[in-house]
Amino acid sequence: MSINSSSEQNKLLYELSQGSELAFTQLYNQYKNIVFSTALKITKSKILAEEAVQDVFLKIWQNHENLAEIASIENYLFIVSRNHIFDMIKKIARETSLISEIEHINTSSNDTDTIIKDDQYNVILNQIVEQLPFQQQKIYKMAKWDGLSHQKIGEDLGISTETVKKHMALALKFVRHKISPYMNMFMSILLFLMLYILLPYAKNYT
Repeated sequence: MSINSSSEQNKLLYELSQGSELAFTQLYNQYKNIVFSTALKITKSKILAEEAVQDVFLKIWQNHENLAEIASIENYLFIVSRNHIFDMIKKIARETSLISEIEHINTSSNDTDTIIKDDQYNVILNQIVEQLPFQQQKIYKMAKWDGLSHQKIGEDLGISTETVKKHMALALKFVRHKISPYMNMFMSILLFLMLYILLPYAKNYT
């Protein structure tokens, strides 16, 4: 059943506010694909998009007592989804290497993507890598730039895989420490890109 009128929407929201699981199921079935497609467009990951759907609707259920006060379920879903996806991105950036995140996050705009990959970020990263001790620098470049495995690097350099791992760990620690002051700048750019992607969805709900 579609939510085709204001009265139907108000009725659904009222039933949700009263704890109706049937109303929640109807809302979930009606909007889960919209939330999923929005999350997938941003994260480029079906797993993360599926997690976003579950988390967003969990938040809605946890707040169901206040849903009767909402004027537009579409706008409400958009805001909850947007905020959750932004929080997800920031959490990933905190928990993993900023280097890895920026290399794997793609956007629908080649120009804005180039800003991160080809200009400021690469300049800063290259400067930091050049500060590494010779062996760490060599191993870092072979792993990150040439895409070689730890085993292959060890074979090429005549050292054990464990030694490669130790050098790589030290190199990563150094790079992350040096690049951390630039975190706010890059996060601002990433959030700008997310807003750029989400803008068409926002227009649909205004």
